Amino acid sequence: MAARVVLQDWIESPPVNSADEYRSFSGVSTYTDAMYRILLHKLWTDFPRYMIAGMTASAFRLVVNRRLTSESISAYNWMAENFVAADFIGVTASQAAGFSFEPTFPLYQKQALLDIKASIDRGIGAILWHDQFVIVTGYDDVERVLFICESKGNEVIRLPYDSLGRNSTPYWYYQVLEACAPIDQWEVCKESLIQAVYKWETHDYMLPPQDYACGAAAYAAIAFVLQTETYDTEQAAAVLRYYAKSRLDIASYVAGLKHLSIKMDQVINEYELLANLYTMIVEEIDNSISWDSREPDCVQNVIKLIRKAGATEQRAINAIKRAFPETIGNRFKDVGLR
Repeated sequence: MAARVVLQDWIESPPVNSADEYRSFSGVSTYTDAMYRILLHKLWTDFPRYMIAGMTASAFRLVVNRRLTSESISAYNWMAENFVAADFIGVTASQAAGFSFEPTFPLYQKQALLDIKASIDRGIGAILWHDQFVIVTGYDDVERVLFICESKGNEVIRLPYDSLGRNSTPYWYYQVLEACAPIDQWEVCKESLIQAVYKWETHDYMLPPQDYACGAAAYAAIAFVLQTETYDTEQAAAVLRYYAKSRLDIASYVAGLKHLSIKMDQVINEYELLANLYTMIVEEIDNSISWDSREPDCVQNVIKLIRKAGATEQRAINAIKRAFPETIGNRFKDVGLR
């Protein structure tokens, strides 16, 4: 039987008429943003967003395309990291991903639609990749559309069923959150810091190293591309602003974890310094005339700050290693192993 189901307590009401059904949202909405709004909606957390970003270890990710394009923000192994992110905070999740050019895509699209609608029927918004991570908040079988919104605000756009998974790039992905179980918060926080070490020292095996730099290597890649001027100023600014926000999240997160180790003071201090350096980077970028025109003094100042930030984040990682030497040491070469 055809149905129309909308999470009315989430949004006011999706527009009845829309002349831009295929329109994408502007701005950047990340997986953490989308998941956090669902957690709040389901009353599965009362933590601030930076706590979820830290506990899931998502905030510690540092990946850049070597041309410093805005795609850097979402360039990582979604299937692995998003599943683990949910698992860290006690959330059971199901997900799937692939490429829309594959001959089996229509079958996956059909199954995705069934899974997403079933999640909506349970009162839980679904996470969908629609050129950024968005939230599915309802569906209408008569008009054959999904209602989707960003993680911020209540603006809703309509996505035809046939367009599900068809993005500007060939990648498709969705995740449904099913249940939430109690966790040992402080054990999760400790593990997130250990995962920070792993992310800093390990290249994401899904990303070609000739095109991407991860962790410690990302800072050298950023400095190099800025020096050679082979970047788009708007996209580069978006990437740097995103990492400025994530480093501010980390500083806020670790500030409350002093009790995890007698050596946490340096971890806290280094991440606070790192957040301050990124604030200075954003201040340089905000001088749009100098930044957009690649004024040498502006660009060199950003490069200098980026190099300082890289050294500071390295000291923060070293401090984490000193804070938890036994746990990290017992994992030998596989720090990411839980």
